[in-house]
Amino acid sequence: MFSNRAASALQCLYRTQPKYGSGAVQRIVTRIERPKALIARSHSTKNTQPQATNNMSGAQQARREFEQFHSQARRDNTTSILYVGAFVVTFIGIAYAAVPLYRLLCKRTGFMGTPKTEPVVRDIETLKPLDSHRKLQIKFAGQVSTMLDWSFKPEQRHVTVVPGETTLAFFKAYNNSDKPIVGVATYNVVPEQVAPYFNKIQCFCFDEQQLEPKEDIDMPVFFFIDPEFANDPLMDDITEITLSYTFFKASGR
Repeated sequence: MFSNRAASALQCLYRTQPKYGSGAVQRIVTRIERPKALIARSHSTKNTQPQATNNMSGAQQARREFEQFHSQARRDNTTSILYVGAFVVTFIGIAYAAVPLYRLLCKRTGFMGTPKTEPVVRDIETLKPLDSHRKLQIKFAGQVSTMLDWSFKPEQRHVTVVPGETTLAFFKAYNNSDKPIVGVATYNVVPEQVAPYFNKIQCFCFDEQQLEPKEDIDMPVFFFIDPEFANDPLMDDITEITLSYTFFKASGR
């Protein structure tokens, strides 16, 4: 502000007092204006440097945020892959365990007409035949899968028992082919509601049986009807029970 006033004063002096000469006045004005220009340039430089610094800082911050986002995305992808892998492994394990677990369920509960084969602790008194109970006719049936070149049938058509009476029955299998074959048997009881009371002490079910060419074999089944059968009112009308086996060719054999 001081420089502006000084320059204006000199210009006024030149107009009112021409004796000083225009050249002298101009030199004085130039000397006054030069520092003013330098000060303005200095302010311009100071204002520009922080702006450039701010621009550089913004670029670094953006790059840092991008790196953080990229790192988080990689961690999220890794976590997702681990979850999917665990899911797949779990279901594969369930698929492999399904058949053994189903067999165990059937053996323990008689589910779907499967006789119970789990060992049952009983004393002699518990297994004493209930002679006063009506007779039960146990029928036997045997079938073979079309993929298995065997003959399979019961050696007796039926037996008569009472609850609590242990009984031994036999089935005969014969290999009709000219090569060794491995078979596996499944079984069920009809009617299905009797299965929880049908206990097998010994049988050949679910075990692989290999027969050489033209070989035959006798397969025993040792079983009893649980004495609790007599106390179940739902069993009052049942007089016949069928134990049926079906042989299949063993997988991959």
